[in-house]
Amino acid sequence: MKKSLLFGLMLILLLPLSIIAQDSDKTIKEVAVKPKDVTPAADTISKKWRFGGSIAANFGQVALVNWANGGQNSMSVLFNGNFFTRFKKGKFAWDNDLSLSWGFIAQGKIRDVQKNKFPIRKNVDVLQLTSRFGYALDKKNTVYVAGLLDFRTQLTNSNEYPGDSIKRRISSFAAPAYLTLSLGINYKPVSYFSLYVSPVAGKLTFVTKDVPGAVTLNDIDETRYGLDLGKTMRAEIGAYIRADFQKDIFKNVNLKTSVELFQNYTEKKKLDLLVDEEIKAITDAGGTPSQDLLNKQYYDNRKNTDVNWTTAITFKINKFLQASLETQLIYDHDIVLPKYRGDGTEYKGRGTQFREGFNLGIGYKF
Repeated sequence: MKKSLLFGLMLILLLPLSIIAQDSDKTIKEVAVKPKDVTPAADTISKKWRFGGSIAANFGQVALVNWANGGQNSMSVLFNGNFFTRFKKGKFAWDNDLSLSWGFIAQGKIRDVQKNKFPIRKNVDVLQLTSRFGYALDKKNTVYVAGLLDFRTQLTNSNEYPGDSIKRRISSFAAPAYLTLSLGINYKPVSYFSLYVSPVAGKLTFVTKDVPGAVTLNDIDETRYGLDLGKTMRAEIGAYIRADFQKDIFKNVNLKTSVELFQNYTEKKKLDLLVDEEIKAITDAGGTPSQDLLNKQYYDNRKNTDVNWTTAITFKINKFLQASLETQLIYDHDIVLPKYRGDGTEYKGRGTQFREGFNLGIGYKF
């Protein structure tokens, strides 16, 4: 992972810390003027449940009639849902968050199957569940020894379209799926920011193969997601860091961002499937691979940092109308990506994945 990218991630961590420092000063002043004999009810201290979330439906549309400059008719729909529960009793705290996003885009004339057999295609699909349980170590309940579970996958099948009349399934629910289990320290000085650090974490990558109706063309390639051929699970041990921030930074403007970093401990000598495939192709053709290529057949995976960084900025227009800007950046050295040369031919490689979307629609916060 490039140093510039990691430096950018650290800047995100500094933003909430600066805001926390300002709010901490305000809190000290507010506490100083409170009468000492005012004591909250015992129930509000010993036990507290909070529930909340938001749902939204966003739309986009382009229609062209006799348009000389050319273009493409399209319609897009995106559904978002964010839900949370917060439990606190004494020194115990339990936080749960669920994020859902699913959307599609329809291009051209939907009924014109002769020109495009698959006019409706999915473009967004995210499911992420995070559960964190901790016990406070200090009197202010800001530092917790905590356990974290994070599960990330998608809801429905995703396809590639090599041609207008051909589709190839490349992923589905739990294929792939990422499960992180860890034990560490959670620092939560205010309600809208937390920093979780785990020196020992397990990351499991799944690619289920028992998908109903799977055929050779649609069979999911597990090597695309870092698994060995024929395997359904890959386990990694390493360090895990996560920072979460959500706050109204301006009036009617809410910022929610989460950064996850995972550093592998154990894979000192990892087979590079891309290079190994290239070597096999050369030897099968009767050639001899170069020594430089052979030296690249294995790499030290401990030097690579997995990154998952999501950000959502929501602009509230009125009680129900809202606009939102969403981004997601992923870097995982084990994931193989389809890439294209200048002549249009496809090859496999690695790189930083990035998704961005600006949406306008209806939403409700509860």
